[in-house]
Order: sequence, then structure tokens, then C-alpha cells
Amino acid sequence: MSDVAADPASARDDRKTARLAQWSAQPPLVRDEKGALHVHTHALARAVLRGEVEQNGFGANMVRRLSSIMRLPVLFLDGLEHQEMRRATARFFAPRAVEEGYVGLMERETSRLIDRLEEDKEGRLDLMAMDMSVTVAAEIAGLTEHLLPGMPGRIAGFLKNAPVDDKVTLGLWPRYALSQLKLMVFYLLDVWPSIRRRRRTPRQDVISHLISIGYRDREILTECVIFGAAGMVTTREFITIAALHLIERPELSRRFVAAGMEERRAILEEILRLEPVIGRLYRRATQPMDLPNGVHVEPGQDFVVDIRSVNADAEAVGACPFHLDPDRRMPDPRTGAPAMGFGDGRHRCPGAFIAMEESAIFLGRLLALPGLRVVGKPDFVWNGLVGGYEFSECWIAID
Repeated sequence: MSDVAADPASARDDRKTARLAQWSAQPPLVRDEKGALHVHTHALARAVLRGEVEQNGFGANMVRRLSSIMRLPVLFLDGLEHQEMRRATARFFAPRAVEEGYVGLMERETSRLIDRLEEDKEGRLDLMAMDMSVTVAAEIAGLTEHLLPGMPGRIAGFLKNAPVDDKVTLGLWPRYALSQLKLMVFYLLDVWPSIRRRRRTPRQDVISHLISIGYRDREILTECVIFGAAGMVTTREFITIAALHLIERPELSRRFVAAGMEERRAILEEILRLEPVIGRLYRRATQPMDLPNGVHVEPGQDFVVDIRSVNADAEAVGACPFHLDPDRRMPDPRTGAPAMGFGDGRHRCPGAFIAMEESAIFLGRLLALPGLRVVGKPDFVWNGLVGGYEFSECWIAID
């Protein structure tokens, strides 16, 4: 899998999901049969993601066709409107807000999950991670009122195989109908009760903010769906893959448990660089662009940014890019530790600090358990839409 073969040590490949992704080294820029340009280097990816582009993929065309009857979700906003919304909601994701408002919740949720694991002696890591991520993200979003328990399962249900194809076909309709049914259940049992409570008693959360600026229920529902996908499911996948890496390397696990939060985050960011949860970003040029390799593109040009390849670009991340190296130093200090694991540009993930903080707290407690081990072979599959991995079952046990 690795294209580094200078010596046996350099040829080591610590990635667990590259084979599943059918990854192979590619030229910096490749045009596919539909005309989209696939980006595989860090410099090109930075130019594209920071250039005059708009979100593409993930049903972008379908969503924009609905803009006459409802506001575009934040994910698809651009320009001044996007900047204003990001500024208005930044207070919910800032490090100080997280440390003052949500660390206590993260620690309580971690204690609940670890106590249950100590009592049962075994459990599903993927479900524990989902519980953790949903609880934290729901508090930030304001999704705290429910007519029935079980919101994590409802979120996972309607996000699975969601029909986001831009082209409407006969085969799409059954999936669309089932997805809409699951979405309606989520709205009735979780979103509507939370909106009703926030209209009476606003709080410092996303739903209260959206109500204050005039969002309607269906627009709030759309934001909650995106929040569920971006802030809950992706964190579940990352916590699970990070745990597998650390359990497999006892010396690194011991170092992680003994470390402070800054060092823990650095280790986790290196794992995310190696195993990006969202491995594919889609953009479309809105203005003429000149890329660093001398290629000129016109408005309307589609891009597919391959984050897995970008994060393995040795010119950007240093030698032996397939090693999990917790002490890695980037050749250019402007390249962050996770490289583009959280994306880049205007739509870089706003919840990056939250994801690392809750992962560090939860894994610190989990890895300290005596006799922690993985039972059997974890079951995970490939999501071709986002270019990422999805765990469906991962059992762990303790002595």
C-alpha cells in the first residue's frame, strides 16, 4: 500500500483503513471521465479550498434548488451570509466556551460509560463512542428534549444511506421515502420538543440562536441533521479508530494516559491525519482560478479533494507519511498537526476543538482500564460518498 520503500522501517504503513479505501498513490491532479479534477497534494488542496469555490456534492444541487422555499443550510452558504453565521455561532465552539461549558458534561458522560463497561466487563466501543458524541453535540445544538429515549439510534438510522444523489431516478424513491419517514420520526421525537422548549426558555445553544434570527422549524431540522452528521457520527468513527490504534500500541497508550491535554490532542491529531474520517471534499469554482501547478480553470469546474492523499503528502507532512508518529514535526509550521483532517478554508470544521477534547477525555479514562482489549475483528465498511470508514460493530473487554 505504501509508496515509501527506501528501507523496511520507511515501508511501514500504520493506516488501518487504506486497504478498505483501495488507496493508491496518484498524480497531483487527475481529471476523471466527468471532467472533475481530483486533487492529491497539500499545496493544490489548500489553493482550491481557500479559493473562490462553493460547496459541491452531498446533494448540493438538490439543496440549492430548494433555496426559493427555505434558507440554505450553513454547510452550503458562502460569502457574507456564511461569514455572519459562522461568527454568530463561533461562541458555541470556541475553546474557552468548551472548557467552561462542556468539559464537565464530557467528564460525566465518560464516567457513566466507563462505569457501565466496568460492570459488564465488555461492550461495543462504537456504541459507547456514539453515546459520548451525541450527548456532547446535542447539548451544544440544544437537542436535549425527547419524547422517547434513543436519539443516537434515530440519528444513525436516517443518516445511513441517505439519498443525496443529485440525479433523481426510480431507484432513489424508495430510499427517499424511507429516509423521510426516519427524518420525520427524528423531528417529532427530538427536534420539535427541543424547539418548543427553546421558544419558551432560550439558552446558549444553536437552536435558540436559530430561533432568534427567524429560522422556521424545517430549517432548524435541516441544521440538526447536518449537526448530527458532522458533530456526532464523525466523532464516533474517530474515537473508535483512535482507540484501536492506541490499544494496539501499549507504549503509546501509556503515554497518552499519563499526558496532559495538549499532548493528548497532538497524538489524536496525528491519528486523524493518518485516518481522516471525511476523506473526500467536493468544491466547484465560482471564479476563474490559477492553481499552483500552472493549471487554469474556469467557473463551474468541479473539484474532488482527496484528503487521504493530501494528508500523506511528504512535502507537507514530512518523511514516512504513513507512520503514526506522535512527535511529527511539519516542514511548514503553518500546516497543522492533523493536516487537512478537519478540512481547510472557509468551511473548515468549526467543531475541531470539541471533537479532540471529548476524544481525549473519553480515551484517557478508557485506556487506563486494566486488561483493555479488542474482542474479535472490528466490523467497518467504506462510505464512498464521503470517502470515509464507518464502524458497525467493535467489541472491547476488560479484566
